Amino acid sequence: MEPSGADKGFFQTPPTLSNQFHDDESYKRCFKLFLSENVASQARDEVAALGEDVLSDQVFAWVSDAYRNLPYLKGSGRSSFGHRTNELVTGEGWRELQKMGISKGIVATGYDTPHGRFSRPLQFLRLHLWQPSSAVVTCPSAMQDGAACLLRRHLTEPALSARLAPDARRAFEDAYRRLTSRDPRVAWTSGQWMTERTGGSDVSLTETVATPATEPGLAGGDVPLGPWSVSGFKWFSSATDSQMTVLLARTSPGGGGLSAFVAPMRRHDPHAVTVTGRPAENGGEALNGVRISRLKHKFGTQSLPTAELELDGMRAWLVGEEGQGIREISQVLTITRVYSAVSAVAYVGRALAVARAYARVREVGAGRRARMRLTRSPLHMRTLAAMTGEYRGLMLLSLYAAYILGVSEHPAGDDELPPALRALTPDRKLALPLIRVLGQVTKAYVCKPCVALVFSCMEALGGVGYMDNEEQEYLNVSRLFRDVAVLPIWEGTTDVLSTDTVRALKHPQAGRHCIAALDSVIERTAAFAGSAPEGWDAVQEWRTLRAKIVSTPQEELMGEARDLVSALGDILVSLLLYVDAASDGDSAAQEIFLRFVERKYHGVEKRERQDTEAELQKDTLIVYGTEDVGAAPPKL
Repeated sequence: MEPSGADKGFFQTPPTLSNQFHDDESYKRCFKLFLSENVASQARDEVAALGEDVLSDQVFAWVSDAYRNLPYLKGSGRSSFGHRTNELVTGEGWRELQKMGISKGIVATGYDTPHGRFSRPLQFLRLHLWQPSSAVVTCPSAMQDGAACLLRRHLTEPALSARLAPDARRAFEDAYRRLTSRDPRVAWTSGQWMTERTGGSDVSLTETVATPATEPGLAGGDVPLGPWSVSGFKWFSSATDSQMTVLLARTSPGGGGLSAFVAPMRRHDPHAVTVTGRPAENGGEALNGVRISRLKHKFGTQSLPTAELELDGMRAWLVGEEGQGIREISQVLTITRVYSAVSAVAYVGRALAVARAYARVREVGAGRRARMRLTRSPLHMRTLAAMTGEYRGLMLLSLYAAYILGVSEHPAGDDELPPALRALTPDRKLALPLIRVLGQVTKAYVCKPCVALVFSCMEALGGVGYMDNEEQEYLNVSRLFRDVAVLPIWEGTTDVLSTDTVRALKHPQAGRHCIAALDSVIERTAAFAGSAPEGWDAVQEWRTLRAKIVSTPQEELMGEARDLVSALGDILVSLLLYVDAASDGDSAAQEIFLRFVERKYHGVEKRERQDTEAELQKDTLIVYGTEDVGAAPPKL
């Protein structure tokens, strides 16, 4: 035997990452379940092409650049003579990925497509493919979407639209046009500034103040500046390079309630000069009363410019009524929480794709000097099958929330719904209260397990999984792990969301509608045709949980809020897995459902395991969608 060396001996064959649109069985089943046949047939080729585009050499080169050339303040935020400049510099990779996400319609798909209620699930199915290749440009995308949804409501709902002054309408329409554009030269992303030093998700002690402004001015073109002047300090802004923001501030002298505002990041400056100090022709742009105090250093999402911001006379427009800011910005939070859940699952999907590809090529000892592929290891395949089953349930719940979001925005008839989706669709009047509670439950239930799942995928690659594989960026699971770790924290931690869920369900008026919505969808889904295992009764599980929610005072429920969300999430996931399996009798889907209820519900009788080879075949079918792991990924 010849000794090995740096350039001789054994070299592991690199895994080949396949287009997830074709390779990921969970993705394919969600694409089928949450879209009508008509929409699926129209979108299939375009989404498949997106799945290929996000794996291109160019995209991964941009990703590497975005993490190598991190955002910074030019001159540490000062000019050569000490004047504040606040010039934020981002890398080329970040900027190009921003342009790609905009041009691919990652946000616009939810607004400019003719698919009604299916626009949202289609949008988030596309996000699922894009997120792991995006270097987190999807963070400003999420807030861009939330801002667009907020402005659309005030522009289209008659009672709200009638209250808009002509200048406010012009500013809202201009911003909405930009937020939903697919043209990177026109499009805006948005920030969402709530967090202050006094608290994270708790905004009750907000110290930012808005007062009426006295001087006119232009945001840009002929769009006037808002009539409010906002000053304060925002502790955490995650989209510092965005072109506008949604924020909270106090308007009454005594503190009072919080109000919501929208504001452009820049405004016209008639006294602007060039970099050489000469007057700029026709003036130029300046930051709209915003100063970057410092950039944050983070464990992950390092490509994303996150900053502490000082606001000094930021000109802004009031959204809605004074003192009703929490109600207004909660609409943004519903959107961003669905983004967080789908993004977390998307990281798992990519990490599992890498783990599947690695198992196809990696050989390990099988005893007595024999070798075998990891795909023939009963333990490794059982581990991947368990991870795949958990991923399937989390993905179903996340995309179900996206679908219900679409139903709440487009309450059309059910004529074109497939039978399985009809069972999952609430009555029109219940869609809005359902998404209000489902958005919170989904993020709380989904995001934290996704961190562990991505870590498990990193572990499945052994030592190479722990490496920062910039040389082959598509294998960089450690980057995915660092970035997914923030998602249980952003837009409300698990405790905050669990607390909010209890408050929503116990609200004197709205709580009854939320519970009625859950009643309806759980009963309708459980009635869907199919064979259920003995000992599993989702309706009874919900009735027991419901009785506890209704009969227990809110303050006594708070200590058990996480357990409540977990139990409700288990019920919803079990029902979604049940409908998915019963929709076409797929054997792998049925096995995933049975394993879930056996693990979660003690009353379900455990099945006897078959011999090792039979169990290996079932695990392989769950992981790869086929028992022949040498076969090419089947196409939709």
